[in-house]
Amino acid sequence: MLTRLRAIPLAAATILALTLCACGGGAAPSKDQPTKLTIGLIPIVDVAPLYLGIKQGYFKEEGIELDPVLAAGGAAIVPAVTSNSYQIGFSNNVSLIIGVSKGLPLQMVSPGVAISPANRSSNAAAGYCSVVTAGDSAIKGTADLPGKTVAVNTLNNIGDVTIRAALEAEGVNPAGVRFTELPFPDMVAAVEQKRIDAAWVCEPFVTKLTGNGARAILDNYAKTDPNLSVASYFAAKPWAQKNPELLAGFRRAMDKSMKFASQNPDAVRAVLPEYTSIDPATASKIGLPSFPTDFNEPSLNKLIEQSKKQGLLGDKPVTVQSLTAKQ
Repeated sequence: MLTRLRAIPLAAATILALTLCACGGGAAPSKDQPTKLTIGLIPIVDVAPLYLGIKQGYFKEEGIELDPVLAAGGAAIVPAVTSNSYQIGFSNNVSLIIGVSKGLPLQMVSPGVAISPANRSSNAAAGYCSVVTAGDSAIKGTADLPGKTVAVNTLNNIGDVTIRAALEAEGVNPAGVRFTELPFPDMVAAVEQKRIDAAWVCEPFVTKLTGNGARAILDNYAKTDPNLSVASYFAAKPWAQKNPELLAGFRRAMDKSMKFASQNPDAVRAVLPEYTSIDPATASKIGLPSFPTDFNEPSLNKLIEQSKKQGLLGDKPVTVQSLTAKQ
């Protein structure tokens, strides 16, 4: 069952976060008296390992009862975590980097999802997330993008940040590319009907579009970093500091979940229809990301540097050490 998220204004959530009194008392969880954690998730492929971990009993072994709540996106999850409505959330790493730079007390507690050469398609431009154009578009490659409009799901986020970085790596000036916001599900028709020049989409939409004749022209994640660290699970820093044993148990369970998902891609595909709108037939064909168990510090540094270079950071300094929790 999907649970509705009650909207919390970001400004109010920030004030709450800065004055947050962590609850839970730091008591160690146990199998006999499991500690319930509410976790905010997005219904996408990336969080499949967590659902598999619940099924495998990894969290129960650590005395943790997870209550997954599905939200439309990170914009809803971040304020819910900082206000302690959720104890843990899931977000792309650029959102977390920007949030910390603007004073939000957020802390990464476990790696979420990444890419790796082992998971890459034989088509170098078709990645887990890619810039895609209509099959008969005049845009044949990245050199044709200046002067054109590319749709992304959220502006000033991991999509356009890595597209700009990737274009620079290919010798293309990103300043000439216009970006516009459009939800992922709406991008399929927008590309096919040529209402936009190109779209940045992630699975399952890469498979849907290319299966209908669209062309992938840029794997922006891989061009930015072949092992790009894309997303993480995170908590409010005061709560994390108050509950180290609980977080250590969560991290151990997540590590087992990520390893299980990496070793059992068919199980990943099988669980997707249970919490997403991806049907079994599509799930059997889509590309999968990689599921790391360690934070990739060089990759996170690249995202910090690109976010700073593109003028997205606030006044607070951000380092990998300030972002990650050492469990």
